[in-house]
Amino acid sequence: MHFKWGLPMDHPALLADLELAQQVQQSLLPAHRQSLHGWKVDFAFEPFAHVSGDYVDIISGPQSFHFLLGDVSGKGVAASMLMSHLHATMRALLSTDLPLEQVVAAASRAFCHSSLPAQFATLLIGRADRNGSVELLNAGHTPLIYSSAAAVHILPAGNIPLGLFCESRFAATRLAVSSGDTLLLHTDGITESCNADGEEFGVERLQSSFAAALQQAPDTLISHIRRDLAAFTSETSPPDDLTLLTLQRT
Repeated sequence: MHFKWGLPMDHPALLADLELAQQVQQSLLPAHRQSLHGWKVDFAFEPFAHVSGDYVDIISGPQSFHFLLGDVSGKGVAASMLMSHLHATMRALLSTDLPLEQVVAAASRAFCHSSLPAQFATLLIGRADRNGSVELLNAGHTPLIYSSAAAVHILPAGNIPLGLFCESRFAATRLAVSSGDTLLLHTDGITESCNADGEEFGVERLQSSFAAALQQAPDTLISHIRRDLAAFTSETSPPDDLTLLTLQRT
């Protein structure tokens, strides 16, 4: 066995490993532009480097579907490894049809036992069905932004992140989403992106960008937000992984 310790980061062997890791992570992503149980769903996923600590998934069932967006602490390969672990854990737990509170509690225990003490993950998970009922659980993640009756609302997190404590309880909430209304989920790489003066894009700018394109399809809405973010940050580089997930009830 030949170890690669001490090799420079631009060494061809390490770059090949990173490119392979990137391909593996891309294979875990859901399909773009999905139509599920009366909803249109799309996302954008932009790693800070080769691989990302952001986690996005869409899992369809017979009568409803789950959507998930998370963010593992840290960046790079270590964060991407934990992201893959969280992906597998959530897929396994959601196949059991347990309530969201029990699913997230079990995932938090697994994450706590398999990560270093300083590591954790935020997670926003939801279950949406055809009649517009959405069950949500936000474990320390960025707030959900959603439209209702032509207004835009913000629903903050109500639980702690996964893995902070090995035994934690979580609580879910419910939304009634009308036809044409849209949910927007994001990771903090979006809101913490800065312009040349060091000013963050922030939740309010994201909310305004979202409101300006409410009637657009999810893919168009995502493109609009990304253009606004690019115009704001101009020549500065993003500080973190960037992920957006939109769901629109048809």
